[in-house]
Amino acid sequence: MKTQLQRIRKDRGFKSAKAFAEHIGMSKDTYTNYEQGARPITLELAWEFADVLGCTLDELAGRDFKADSYADPRQAVMNDDYARLSDAGKDAAAGAVRGIRASEGARAQAAGPEDSAPSLRSA
Repeated sequence: MKTQLQRIRKDRGFKSAKAFAEHIGMSKDTYTNYEQGARPITLELAWEFADVLGCTLDELAGRDFKADSYADPRQAVMNDDYARLSDAGKDAAAGAVRGIRASEGARAQAAGPEDSAPSLRSA
């Protein structure tokens, strides 16, 4: 299996194998052997590389995996948008969602159970 290690490393700003090897505390020669496929990568090491590079194991392995789709297509759009946010943006989005959920809960509570549940009297 040829990994995408070199491409992802460069995409993440590590211009050289030496710079990345130093960052993770590995000798340049050992790391280069992994990157060039001369030495097999264990699953545990792949996890470490993926964590440091901020990618998935699928991406590292060059696998284009598509997760099951959602019943509500809006959720897929929201998940994609969320994944592209910075940490601060993710915190803000999570706070907004919690606020919307609390607001909807308060409206449902104010409406009362007879307004939110189907009436058995009309059946």
